[in-house]
Amino acid sequence: MPPAAAQANDPAMNLLLLDLLSPDLSATVRTALRTLAAGTPRAFDAAAALRRHLDDGGTADLVVLCGDDGERLLVAYGELAAGALPPTLAISGGDSVEAAVRLLKAGVGAYLVRDGDGCWQERLAEEAAALVAPPARRRRPKAEAVDDRHRLAQIVDGCSVATFAIDHAHRVTHWNRACVALTGIAAADIVGTDGHWRPFYPEARPCMADLVIDGGSEDAVLRYYGDKRCRRSPLLAGTYEAEDFFPNFGDGGRWLYFTAAPITDGRGRTIGAIETLQDITPQKRAQEALHASEGLLRQIIDGSSVATFVIDRDHTITHWNRATEILLGRSASDAIGARDIARHVYKEDRPLLADLVLDGADEAEIARYYGSDYRRSASLDGVFEVESLFPDLPGGPRWLQFAAAPLRDASGRTIGAIETLIDISERKQAEERRQESERRLAQIVDGSAVAAFVIDRAHRVTHWNRACAALTGVPAREVIGTSQQWRAFYPTERPCLADLVVDGGSGQLARYYGDKRIHRSRIVEGGYEAQDFFPAFGSSGRWLYFTAAPLRNARGEVVGAIETLQDITEQKRAEENLRRSEERYRLLSITDGMTGLYNARHFAQRLGEEMDRCQRYQHSLALMVMDVDNFKRFNDTWGHVQGDQVLIRLAECIVACLRRSDQAFRYGGEEFVVLLPETDMEEAVAAAERLCTMFANCEISPAAGNSVRCTASIGVTTYVPGESPRDFVARADSGTYEAKRLGKNRVIRIPPPTAPAA
Repeated sequence: MPPAAAQANDPAMNLLLLDLLSPDLSATVRTALRTLAAGTPRAFDAAAALRRHLDDGGTADLVVLCGDDGERLLVAYGELAAGALPPTLAISGGDSVEAAVRLLKAGVGAYLVRDGDGCWQERLAEEAAALVAPPARRRRPKAEAVDDRHRLAQIVDGCSVATFAIDHAHRVTHWNRACVALTGIAAADIVGTDGHWRPFYPEARPCMADLVIDGGSEDAVLRYYGDKRCRRSPLLAGTYEAEDFFPNFGDGGRWLYFTAAPITDGRGRTIGAIETLQDITPQKRAQEALHASEGLLRQIIDGSSVATFVIDRDHTITHWNRATEILLGRSASDAIGARDIARHVYKEDRPLLADLVLDGADEAEIARYYGSDYRRSASLDGVFEVESLFPDLPGGPRWLQFAAAPLRDASGRTIGAIETLIDISERKQAEERRQESERRLAQIVDGSAVAAFVIDRAHRVTHWNRACAALTGVPAREVIGTSQQWRAFYPTERPCLADLVVDGGSGQLARYYGDKRIHRSRIVEGGYEAQDFFPAFGSSGRWLYFTAAPLRNARGEVVGAIETLQDITEQKRAEENLRRSEERYRLLSITDGMTGLYNARHFAQRLGEEMDRCQRYQHSLALMVMDVDNFKRFNDTWGHVQGDQVLIRLAECIVACLRRSDQAFRYGGEEFVVLLPETDMEEAVAAAERLCTMFANCEISPAAGNSVRCTASIGVTTYVPGESPRDFVARADSGTYEAKRLGKNRVIRIPPPTAPAA
């Protein structure tokens, strides 16, 4: 029967709610309580506020405590129980058996675990009614006992802490799932027996729960648990706590913390006991490691070659190793226990860095004593570092780098401080020498008339001289300290030649500079030289010759690179003009000046090359030889100047009919030849026919009012591998003569012989 129906005849209860839940859970609980109360129960979010309400005369049939865990409810109930209190019902989100037992023993009337299935809501009305009902309506003792056992079973079995319960005869009545997981013994194998000692001990002996049932005398408890850090519980009478190591659990044994509390009936008689067990192996091992580390720490400090001392929370020296004795000239026996070290080091009464760190001094206080020489550690919280010159040390003035860090206990409280001191005098001297060297390098680079920049191993610009700024238009202030040297040369980010030298990236050189005439330096090992055109420089772009060479330290390691840049635009323009001039002269030497076609000398060269290629790859090659018909008569009639126009017009027709791969030549006088690679007889004849027709249709005006047409006779043949150039040309030329014999203005094909002539 649903709770509301079960209580349909009961008047609504006057409820007071102590709500310690999160908002989402609070809404669920308040909805469930509305079925019991006359409207929404009056709610409080603090035990003290509810207690004041009761003390001021507030009344209630029932007080409901709601919380996320039993421990918090126990604390709240303790505050409420300071005065008269109506019947109390606790609703908890946790499944702690200990919390349930403590609350019930402390006086809470009923305890519900807020399970995920909603069973607690079904029992809520029943439990509330039982608590506020007059004695005549309360449940019979037997039913109450049965329900208590059922409730205890739910609490025990749902608890995440290993728990078992025994009755007054020392028989196991409950053995929860966590206990099964811990011990490896199923509940079915042990419930109803008195063998609960078996998972823990090699022979029969009482567990702590047994001793609690038997009255828990000090002598009996100490007999079995005297060396197990056994103690009475400060919260519950008759309850004991202890911890012990059980070698048979897990891999290598486990440390357990266990408690045992009595279970009593309504008349206060002990009718059983409940024992909980928690695995504390990680905590115990951490404690053992701490003890070992403390001993190891002392050995490390004493054996360290770094000067180290430690102060406690009272600013007293507790550790002072041999390296500190040597560096500061004070023995450990004299220093340990002292608090005047500052006077010995600084010759005045002032705090050390460790003293300031121990006191949690802020940066303003630290700056008061160390000015701008201090800095916070980049990796450790609360740690400060200082570099300073100490002029009065036993060995003379020395530069020291020292750092102080707080020492904290497990709870995070500062309990001391440790300070280390390193003699960095040689390093400081080396830095000064390096800085002087860098100053000289900067002067050399900046004073050079050659544009140059330097990058370090991280590709950051360290030098960008005035000549480089003038060449690129990028001032030094915009690039020094950055990795943006590319901005001066390229529109998008990419490595410069110096970057590739730093990375040793010869494999990347071809990707970025493969077409830039790049080559290894003949002077500097690992250096490279290249040329490139930069369109953004100047009004029309500039050609630069640039070199990059690695910079190495004393061990030969690459620590950077220097790149130089020289404007070679005028040189490149002179080279380009020379190249064009040479090309122009070359073309003049192989070109017929009148027609623009290649001349006879170039024909001899190209004919040999094409015949060789044809023979090597077994490709076809065709040849046209053509002659202007009646050309002598035309010259005699109109003159040689007009005759030249006929030759020019024929050359134009030849070019118009040729493919890109074909080549035309003026062979001599009015005779022309055309080489047609990759062309068979049929294709060559078709091309010759087009040419013959086009030329025949051209009108030539040798004089005003006169228009004539000229024709050409063309012979065509194809090459036979192995024959001579003379035979090849003569065969095509014979076609020309045959065309003239047959009436001119025609194309005659001359098939090649089946085999070259012997």
